[in-house]
Amino acid sequence: MFICGYHFPADMGNNVSFDKVIEKIEEGTNATGRTVTLTSETKEGTILETLIVPEGTFAHTAFVDYFDNVAEMKGETKMIYYTNKYQISEISKSVDGDITKDLCRKLDDMNLYRVKVA
Repeated sequence: MFICGYHFPADMGNNVSFDKVIEKIEEGTNATGRTVTLTSETKEGTILETLIVPEGTFAHTAFVDYFDNVAEMKGETKMIYYTNKYQISEISKSVDGDITKDLCRKLDDMNLYRVKVA
C-alpha cells in the first residue's frame, strides 16, 4: 500500500493508521521556516487561485515532504497527483482540524495543483 508516496507492508492492507503515515513523513522532513504555496489550475492551465498552507500543520509538513522527497519532477514547482493530495487532505482533516479545513475542502476537488516550497 502506498500512502503519501510511502510504501507500507501489504499485511497492513488499507488500514494503515494515520499515526504511522505521520511518523514516516516527519522522520525525514524539516519543514520549519519554509513556505508552501499551492496553485490550483484547470487541465487547460488556467490558474484559479493560489493557497498558502499554514506552517506547523501536518499538511504543511506533508507538502514539504512531497516536494523534497516524493515527487520525482525537477523544477521550481511540482504537480501533485490526485491520490497524494486526497491522502494529505484526509489526514490533515483529522489532525489539523479547523486550521486546514478550508484548504482541505479545496484539495478534494478535481483541479490540478502545483506545489512550490521556498
